Amino acid sequence: MYLKEELNTIYLPIIVKRNQENGIQEIEEILNHNTGIAVLDLFTSQKKELFKIRNPKTKLSHEQTDKLFKEWETDKILEDEGLWVYYPWSNRLIHILDKEEFIELRTNRNLYRISPIEQSNLFNKKIGIIGLSVGHAVALSIATERLCGKLKLADFDTIELSNLNRLKTGLHNIGLNKCVVTAREIAEIDPFIEIECYQKGINNENLSSFLIEGGKLDILIDECDDLEIKIASRVMAKDLKIPVLMETSDRGMLDVERFDLEPERPVLHGILSNMPLDKFQNISEQDRLPLVLKMVNAVNGSRRGKVSLLEIGQTISTWPQLASAVAMGGGVVADVSRRILLNQFTESGRYYVDLEDIVANKKADPNSIVDEEILSQNPYQPFDLNEAIRIADSLVPADGYYAPEDQIIEEIVKAACQAPSTGNDQPWKWLYRNHRLHLFHDRYRSFSFGDFDQIASNLSFGAAVENVILKSNELGLKVKSSLFPLGTESILIAAIDFFNSNKNVVSEPVFSPWSVKFIYDRTTNRNPSYPAEVSETELNSLKEAAESVDGALFHYISDRQQMLALGKIIGECDRIRLLNANGHRDFVEREMKWTGDEAEKSRDGIDIRTLGMNSSQMAALSIIRDSEISKALKSIDGGTALIDVTMKTISTASGLGIVTLPEYSYQNFFLGGMSLQRLWLKAEELQFAVHPLISPFYLFPRVTNGNGAGLDQKEVSHLTTLRKKFLDIVPVNENAAGVFLFKIARAAVPEIKSYRLPLGETLFINNQII
Repeated sequence: MYLKEELNTIYLPIIVKRNQENGIQEIEEILNHNTGIAVLDLFTSQKKELFKIRNPKTKLSHEQTDKLFKEWETDKILEDEGLWVYYPWSNRLIHILDKEEFIELRTNRNLYRISPIEQSNLFNKKIGIIGLSVGHAVALSIATERLCGKLKLADFDTIELSNLNRLKTGLHNIGLNKCVVTAREIAEIDPFIEIECYQKGINNENLSSFLIEGGKLDILIDECDDLEIKIASRVMAKDLKIPVLMETSDRGMLDVERFDLEPERPVLHGILSNMPLDKFQNISEQDRLPLVLKMVNAVNGSRRGKVSLLEIGQTISTWPQLASAVAMGGGVVADVSRRILLNQFTESGRYYVDLEDIVANKKADPNSIVDEEILSQNPYQPFDLNEAIRIADSLVPADGYYAPEDQIIEEIVKAACQAPSTGNDQPWKWLYRNHRLHLFHDRYRSFSFGDFDQIASNLSFGAAVENVILKSNELGLKVKSSLFPLGTESILIAAIDFFNSNKNVVSEPVFSPWSVKFIYDRTTNRNPSYPAEVSETELNSLKEAAESVDGALFHYISDRQQMLALGKIIGECDRIRLLNANGHRDFVEREMKWTGDEAEKSRDGIDIRTLGMNSSQMAALSIIRDSEISKALKSIDGGTALIDVTMKTISTASGLGIVTLPEYSYQNFFLGGMSLQRLWLKAEELQFAVHPLISPFYLFPRVTNGNGAGLDQKEVSHLTTLRKKFLDIVPVNENAAGVFLFKIARAAVPEIKSYRLPLGETLFINNQII
């Protein structure tokens, strides 16, 4: 009798030859010490089947087979013939053929897909498999086809119920080591295949013995999840000239590395060749996803596979696999292993057996995700200078103005264009005509999901005019501006007149002349930060700057619980925006510049290098860039990793700042832009990092003032709830206009700043492009 603990680790059957020394005694001990044992005598049926396969031309009838068997058994004791195999885990004692006859009969259906000589050669081969999920199917396929004489299996993990979506095993095996379960199932198919289990898995201490002890492996099959072991096993296999196979169960991808034929071949086809080997020891969580993406070449992966990668650790705990894909993968690996062992396949590379591509649905899938209504083509025409001139000439000239030289105007406008804008779209055009500077809205440039009701643009215009005031003051000029002189429907935002500093005229107040020094320093700072304390003096300075604009209110949240609660709201809004079809297209096609060269060439948008993301976040962003991935995530209510990104940003903040104006109007958003610019320049002066987190203020108005424009009903409902939560935390008026929401902290100054369009594309002087 076996103790339960022993029984849980046993995977080798007991094979007894009854007519050999102590054979009868061994069988009696098995029968006497195991109650309820099931005895199955399969010898006779197997022997008769053997007669049949040895006489293929005759096609023996049952009567003829019985006659041959009776002739054969004459003067024989049947119990002494063949072998008795006892399986302790199932308490079964089975009478079968001798080893040679058993193998002959079991492999008969391999002929002549595998010739007798080839089959004999395969019996001497050794194969090792690390990881027994996909590896379970691989091992069973290899064993069933009898492609080797010895199998080494390694996995520390145990069978769980969730494994049974793809592992063809029973409930009774839950809780048992995966190696043990696989080895037992192989032994029940063929007790003569030599099996060795590494039930503690593979580590740096036992990897060498796994590969060479008892004879060097002829093939290593990697199906483990451990990135460190994936790399270490390949490095050692390369040194030992052992070929390595890996199957991913996504698009049927099979990876083949023939280190036996190409000993100088870089591991994983050189994908990781620019990374030092020590990078693959104690891999950090933030480096894990990028490495996985590189290893499996995720750019060629299935969309559903990419969605699953993003949802690991969010809505699912690990990489999903389907029984059909695992079964197919097992077959593919077994097939290629056989051909490698028989010198019928000598290549390295990556191969795809993608059933969804091979057996493709040529008709539209009625269950596919329906596209949301995409924004129409940009309804606006590119900026028309002639129309701008016409508008400028329709205004009544100011009295007593001063006409700055063109060079002065260039300096002023260049400073103005350093103002922030959503997605760095720079929605302004400037016309200096009739000795007056005109600020126009280039609606063609600003048209986007992020500029609902021109809120974002008006904020940018206010910030730009604040810079005009500061720079003009530095140059000894007063400024008087007329805001929306032709109404809010006109593209003319402001008409700006200049006066000598000694001129007695009511001009725009200059809040902080010193702030002009920081116009070119002001930047969105997404660098890694730390939550340095904001002193009362510093906080008062920020508040004074923001509230220097009439009606503006500054709120500062430093309570950690409230900050995290706001962070979740902001993250949810970021997620809604990025999974919304229009928002996603806006972000991917218009806002982001995915390479430094692209950013430098366009001179607008957000340079991906300025995002301050770690490698894992960048890898996730590269996946979600695909609109189909975005739609799929939305359909499963996924993408919560986007919330985590925001929460991580909030966790290193000193505090969160909020600026509001009393009510929703174009003018208030313009004034809000002046307020946020004054505050931001003051923050730069105090050496604080400012990171706008503005998505709630761009999305909430779609619900409160836009009747859900551009949103589906679920998004509207979600945003309504989020806004209520926001107002429960931030003590602002229900009807207040949200102007600016940002993180403040200490961080290194960014090495890369957002580009600006050439001045010649934004400023026009006297109808001449400079």
